[in-house]
Amino acid sequence: MTDDAPSDHSDALPPFVRGLLDPAAYPHRPEAVTLVQTHISYVWLAGDYVYKAKKPVNFGFIDQVSPAARDRHCHLEVDLNRRLAPDVYLQVVAIIRTPDGRFLIDAPPSIEGERVESAVKMRRLPDDRTLDRLIEADAVPWDIAERLASKLVAFHAEARTVEDDRAFAGAGAERAWWTREVGEAEGNIGGTWRAEDAAALSAFVDDTLDRERALFDERLAQGRIVEGHGDLHAKHVYVLGSKPEDLVIVDCIEFTEWFHFRYLDAGFDAAFLAMDLEARGRRDLGDEVVGRYIAATSDETMGVLQPLHRAYRAFIRGKVESIGAGDAGIPRAERDALAASASRYFALAATLASRRRGPALIVLCGLSGTGKSTVGGVLAGRIGAAVVSTDAVRRDLARARGLSTAMWQEYEAGAYSAEMDRLVYEEMRRRARAHLRAGRPVVLDGTHRRALDRREALAVAREEGAPSLVVELRMTDDAALARVVNRERLRGDADEPDAAAFRRHAQDFEGVSSREGNVLALNAAQELVDLAEQIEEALD
Repeated sequence: MTDDAPSDHSDALPPFVRGLLDPAAYPHRPEAVTLVQTHISYVWLAGDYVYKAKKPVNFGFIDQVSPAARDRHCHLEVDLNRRLAPDVYLQVVAIIRTPDGRFLIDAPPSIEGERVESAVKMRRLPDDRTLDRLIEADAVPWDIAERLASKLVAFHAEARTVEDDRAFAGAGAERAWWTREVGEAEGNIGGTWRAEDAAALSAFVDDTLDRERALFDERLAQGRIVEGHGDLHAKHVYVLGSKPEDLVIVDCIEFTEWFHFRYLDAGFDAAFLAMDLEARGRRDLGDEVVGRYIAATSDETMGVLQPLHRAYRAFIRGKVESIGAGDAGIPRAERDALAASASRYFALAATLASRRRGPALIVLCGLSGTGKSTVGGVLAGRIGAAVVSTDAVRRDLARARGLSTAMWQEYEAGAYSAEMDRLVYEEMRRRARAHLRAGRPVVLDGTHRRALDRREALAVAREEGAPSLVVELRMTDDAALARVVNRERLRGDADEPDAAAFRRHAQDFEGVSSREGNVLALNAAQELVDLAEQIEEALD
């Protein structure tokens, strides 16, 4: 639950920090105590517990110079982190100095002393179960991306939202945030931040902020700005077992309500994790988390901002670690390591910025169960695309008409009638045209079982002067049926297909022909990220 390596016992440390290195300062008498420092905290690893006190610092984005601010941040840390780690964050305790000059923490009320600082008391989790350690040990659970995406979807669904505060979020706030952040980081240019990386990132951000101005305001109005985690990297994820409750996420941002810290676009949390996993050599995991999140939420435009959000987060890590590299209270070897890490994050930010694609249309097609939605989500996060899904469009149109969206119980009826199909694909093409005109790539996610629907989608690309690609995900009928049945059972959905209905669905699919244009046929049994990567390569 910390950010850096153990510190030495420097005489520059405040007396109470040195005093708490004595195991006798703790009520449970640990065998040993290790001090760890971040740029904003002192952390003592004391046996089965961890204690954290705030440093009296002001970096602009965080001001906790006053004792009252530090105490408030301690209470916020406990309250906010209980959302994702309810059994870890125990309480706020006092650090006291006794009349004989000793420092004690978490002492019983019967012991007299002057309160000198507040601290957070946490249950200590096993160091070898953090996601970054599991990556190093090549011991990452096979289903971790799906579990992380599910955890984040549920977390954001319950989070507080900001829906109409343009001084706080939206296009103007995005611009103000970037102006402030890059201004605070400019002193690192020529040091931890190479000038060419700074120039590339700044050009990308400025262009995106101008081009996507309307989108930032749209996502604010849609309730996509949530009180999230804000600091979601792999060392804050603990994998303690295989149950949902065994996935524990710690150390959220508590110290400010500023936009992009505690309150942020929901896509930022997923982007932070994706960026950090890539920095640790597991881009595949990060891409899959984002893809599964987009598929689960039907968030049409989250992918558009992923290159920006991931680059932002790499930039922030570069900035934060540069601050640590300049902290004289941290040992020299640790400062050097932080400086090197900061340079890598700044360079990664420029790399992430370069991945955004120009306008293009990708038509995903294939039987139900072939994984189109998740593959589309992975691809969108990789290239900055919108994802227009038949499921989401049909749900909107059906709700307006009072129709059930049970596909298999009313096959080719109700929301799945021929007339509704026509309306759904017509609306998808309308949205695709709007995204292309906004300068974005767009993925059309649907069975596209009729060749006519595919041709009409490609016509939109031709009319808008954008390249296009038809991608068919192929799988045997039996394998696709098994996937659909398993999916519906996991959802607890009663709309489970029988074999006869699914056979009709398969027979109705009109095979893709090379005469339709640029066509790519892929075996859907491959890994999701591999499929998305092949589609991305085909776009070249």
